[in-house]
Amino acid sequence: MDRLNFFHNFDYLKLDFILIFLFLTLSFCGLLILASAAVHFSDLIYGNPSALFNRQLIHFILGIIGLLIFFLIPLNFWLTYDRLLLTLGFLLLLLVFVPGIGVEVNGANRWVRIAGFGLQPSEVMKFLSILYVSCYSVRRIKQIQSHWMGFFRPALIIISVISVILIQPDLGSSAVIFIAVLGVLFVAGVKLKQFMVVALLGCIGIFLMIALVPWRWERIVSFMDPWSNPWSSGYQLTLSLMSIGRGDWFGVGLGQSLMKMGYLPDAHTDFIFSVIVEETGILGGLVIVALLFALSFRIFYIGRESLLRKNFFGFYFSYGVALLLGMHTFINVGVACGLLPTKGLTLPLISYGGTNLIMVCLMIGLILRVDYENKNSMPITIIKHRAEF
Repeated sequence: MDRLNFFHNFDYLKLDFILIFLFLTLSFCGLLILASAAVHFSDLIYGNPSALFNRQLIHFILGIIGLLIFFLIPLNFWLTYDRLLLTLGFLLLLLVFVPGIGVEVNGANRWVRIAGFGLQPSEVMKFLSILYVSCYSVRRIKQIQSHWMGFFRPALIIISVISVILIQPDLGSSAVIFIAVLGVLFVAGVKLKQFMVVALLGCIGIFLMIALVPWRWERIVSFMDPWSNPWSSGYQLTLSLMSIGRGDWFGVGLGQSLMKMGYLPDAHTDFIFSVIVEETGILGGLVIVALLFALSFRIFYIGRESLLRKNFFGFYFSYGVALLLGMHTFINVGVACGLLPTKGLTLPLISYGGTNLIMVCLMIGLILRVDYENKNSMPITIIKHRAEF
């Protein structure tokens, strides 16, 4: 009955059309770019130049369905079941190490295959980590602002999640989860001293993870001077820079990239920005980056509106998602341009990757719900007398 009343009283004019426009524009641009960037790899692996495009299109359709479902779910649902969802996500994360379910690719155990469907649990945990910390901040805001344990309790839980992701290994996903969660706790009002201690420990941990693993340290060295060893550690970065250089200001034309034809590794995933610039030029690359950051800033704006309406869950969650998408964009573009060491993070809504695309769609759906409840002034009911962690 409540669902029927929702549809009866639904006012589509209260939707955030700016967010929807940015999301759909980036999604369609991503499909168009992928149709070009994945041609060679798709033909080489599947014998069909459009195979990866077709799969990404299916992922996008599934993502849109999920977006609509998440938009229909009241925010109180997430405040009730966030801990259960985080627990299930953590168990899913452990499945990558189970023989017969976990799939190893290039020495990394980051995927699971269930009933013929592939899934990357770390992408799911990005969403669930932000969700849990946002809900925790609503429940325990006073403890976060006044006690060390109120801050360290969620931090320790997320560190456990990050530790499992690091074992896979996936340093990039671990880093963005750490930054996004720390950002949520910061806007929740954690004391600056506590924030700086955890931030410093996190930076030290990341440095040790790089310094103690030879191949990661080699990436840092090659990043500083990729041309000193262009046929080994600097191979991917030098080709990325050459691809960007070929594009100049206006590009060589859509579909005319040379580097995607088996020269540049991961041209359809981690280094798709290089192909974008090669085919559409620096101007085309700047348009994509501007749209991605506009998407993040729009979500920041929705978060600000949530704070003004005392929708604290919407405030925390929006800031976490905006920070996550912004960091993904910054790192991916920085790596492709040689400004950051090589790290396997996708360009949101652009790179090939079913799990990432679907999860971004789900997060956008939840953000749209936050905005819709803001405009309808729907208060969030905080459930009391619950066991909290």
